[in-house]
Amino acid sequence: MAGINRYRLVYHYFDGGKKVFDVKYEDGTHRDKFMLTEIDALTSKFSNDVELSKMLNLVSDNYQNGCFIIEYNSNGSTKTLETIFNDIPSLGQLAQKNLRRSNISKEDVESYMNDFLKLVKEDKEFLKFILSRRYTNDYFKSALSYYLRLKKSDEKEAQNILWEARANLKKEFTRYKTVRGIEIGKRNYKLFKEKKDIPKVNGTLTILQRAKIEYELNHPEKAQKSKPKKRRVIDGQMALFDVEPYTNNEYKNNFKK
Repeated sequence: MAGINRYRLVYHYFDGGKKVFDVKYEDGTHRDKFMLTEIDALTSKFSNDVELSKMLNLVSDNYQNGCFIIEYNSNGSTKTLETIFNDIPSLGQLAQKNLRRSNISKEDVESYMNDFLKLVKEDKEFLKFILSRRYTNDYFKSALSYYLRLKKSDEKEAQNILWEARANLKKEFTRYKTVRGIEIGKRNYKLFKEKKDIPKVNGTLTILQRAKIEYELNHPEKAQKSKPKKRRVIDGQMALFDVEPYTNNEYKNNFKK
């Protein structure tokens, strides 16, 4: 299922201000709003903000001394999502597989839901962690709570309608954004158990992470003796962001409908 292009990849400077990532067309127009899977497919190929900013600086500029945050509008206000990188490989693969879609494939839905329910059963603390933070919305929490309540019940009536509760929960798992939040929650829960820094609620970096990025930006690696041209560097990268669909008139016409 195709969705609405509502998300922006925004570079926030540490000293204030921001720069919005965009894709330019051959006719001079540009696009700065994307599907969430499109942004994740791009960022998940890099280890952190530094690697991503270095690549983007090859074709643009001003990606220095800051960090990337995903922004979108909801009910008249700007909300944020944290950017994912290659430390959650499952999400990068899922985003690429469902590029320019808001829902994921049926086989992926079943797999992700079963893995989640197994983890919830094995680790009660994980359930508390994921529900008490920002990783899921109220619709998901309600569907999950209803399903688990019926699952634990010994009443015959509860068991008779358990299939309906499971179907409702499965519907929540069809949404890429739902799975995304859970996978980020799983990553952060692991960090929590290891007593490591977790990205803040608004998607900004911790003091330690920010200091690390600022140091790397201000102390770049020494250039190699035989420095390739910018064009060759870009050509040598993996498929970072498929701009061909956005320079294709047929796609642009379909997008405008």
